[in-house]
Amino acid sequence: MTICTGLAALLYLAAGTAIVGAMKNDTPRASGLIRVPILLGMLLQGYAIQGEMFRADAVHFGFGFAISVTFFFAVLVLLVESYVHRLHGQFGIILVAAAFAVLLPVVFPGQPIPAAEWTTLFRWHLLLAIAAYGFMTIALVHAVLMGYQNRALKAPGEESKFLASMPGLVVMERIFFRIVAAGFLCLTLVLVTGSIATKEQYGVFIHLDHKMILTWLSWAIFGLLLAGRYFAGWRAKTALRWFWVGFAVLVIAYVGYSFILEVF
Repeated sequence: MTICTGLAALLYLAAGTAIVGAMKNDTPRASGLIRVPILLGMLLQGYAIQGEMFRADAVHFGFGFAISVTFFFAVLVLLVESYVHRLHGQFGIILVAAAFAVLLPVVFPGQPIPAAEWTTLFRWHLLLAIAAYGFMTIALVHAVLMGYQNRALKAPGEESKFLASMPGLVVMERIFFRIVAAGFLCLTLVLVTGSIATKEQYGVFIHLDHKMILTWLSWAIFGLLLAGRYFAGWRAKTALRWFWVGFAVLVIAYVGYSFILEVF
């Protein structure tokens, strides 16, 4: 499993570096053949996750697996998108990050949870949570690129070839809000399934702990962001500020919380 994980990391790193490098050329276009090592890397990562995380007697899940699976979904979404639109620099950045993320379960293996406790509802809850993190991770990279694009508009002479290869800022904004909306939908379903699971376990729909409070807070911030876009026409600068706050709260809600529990 460790060998599969290492090979997946190398394939992601090679493919991501190749895409980023191609975006810096005079004719920014990456070969479609790069999808082959990406697909192979996903197969190796999926095999390793399935073997290490889902065991017969117990399920291992924690900070490392959360990050690794999140980037697996992020790579999957962008890979599917690449068959509709050509390969772009954002995919390269995600792949480079995924190369490091895939190795985290080796360092942070998580705590074993008896397999009997993983009900069907809880499995859906976890899947939706990871999907929400995956969409927001893609939106994170999108937000960074939009920030650089917005800065480049104020200093046109400093625009790099990499940024020039990206769609215009208006198009990037539309894509960004679609990604955030998809993540918000998943996050809403996470809260719904989580409330039902909490009702079954504690007899109440909302169990106030750090993770629940922060998750609801991030949901409210992302909801306000989307409402601001729809009703007030928020553009890049204002929208990105709200996104950074919401994303930071969401990360602290689970990833940071689980990291502290595992390490300390």
